[in-house]
Amino acid sequence: MKNSPLMLKTIGLVVCLSALVSAGQAQNREKFVISARAGGVNSVAGRVMVTRQGQAAQLLTNQDNLSAGDSVTVGQASQAEVLLNPGSYLRVAENSEFTLVDNSLDNLVVKLVKGSAIIEATAGEDADLQINVLANQQHFVIIRSGIYRINVQPGSTELLVRKGRVLTGVNSREVVKGGMRVTYSAGGPIAAKLDRKDQDQFDLWSKQRAETLARANQKISNRAVYGYLASMSPFEWAFSAANPWGLWAYSPFSRSYTFMPFHYGWSSPYGHHYGNYCEVWHGGFGYGRDPSIVSYPGPSGGSSTGFPGGSSTGPPSSGPSAPSSAPMGSPAATHDPDSSSRSGNRMKVAPPK
Repeated sequence: MKNSPLMLKTIGLVVCLSALVSAGQAQNREKFVISARAGGVNSVAGRVMVTRQGQAAQLLTNQDNLSAGDSVTVGQASQAEVLLNPGSYLRVAENSEFTLVDNSLDNLVVKLVKGSAIIEATAGEDADLQINVLANQQHFVIIRSGIYRINVQPGSTELLVRKGRVLTGVNSREVVKGGMRVTYSAGGPIAAKLDRKDQDQFDLWSKQRAETLARANQKISNRAVYGYLASMSPFEWAFSAANPWGLWAYSPFSRSYTFMPFHYGWSSPYGHHYGNYCEVWHGGFGYGRDPSIVSYPGPSGGSSTGFPGGSSTGPPSSGPSAPSSAPMGSPAATHDPDSSSRSGNRMKVAPPK
């Protein structure tokens, strides 16, 4: 048992690192975020209030992070956007109220008390998102990438699935697919096909936000991304390795966070392309961007032009290698659909030891 003190010190160090990362994110959000929790406030327009447990209501800003149990009220002519798991956004319309019941990524639960909310969920075709939404007596489980709107009124709940798939009903056994609208009331659920006219200003605002955030991804500079990745702590690298989708990245262009996927070929459910990506390699990360290919110093020093490892034509024969198959939650493959006109710019950043 001679190693017990060393083990205790190691556990203490991990706990301290976790606390420091959380504190750093709260004080300075203009960086990459390794999201261990949902609830980062991304945009606030108008008067939006938050009520935290044991505290009086206060104004919510885009510098805040919501915790489990926090309730948010969106006033008239107001809107709010909150980060869920990396790639997914919760947008809330005016005269609405919601509670972030659980902000853990493995059991994410949002309760819409009244009004309207849209969830833009980005993930690979094979991903199982598990975003839980409570609305009146209904329990919806969003399991696929898509666009979802929920409207709540006294005694009535409406689910609109523009794209994607939702599990509903007792034990979440019923499936609502894209292009459907289901209204739940005392008389039972009534299903109908969605019409293109089934949208309002709130839907248009959500679509505009999706376009703005996708453009923000493409405007993040190489230098900023390299700096972000190089400054990541061992704790952040360890957490990001377990995250199959990507990271949140702060964009000065939009003054909010955008999605930085881990592989090429990702788009939002609205169809807007995420041009910048951080590709996951065995033992490290790379940064992808049009139109050239560059690698930066690894742990042994030196620099080279080409794919990580120094090759100008493909993955290296030694050192970090590209995964043989895409991880869960990624597109079906890392194939570039516009390979005739696009290439990737990857900056190799080895995780700290």
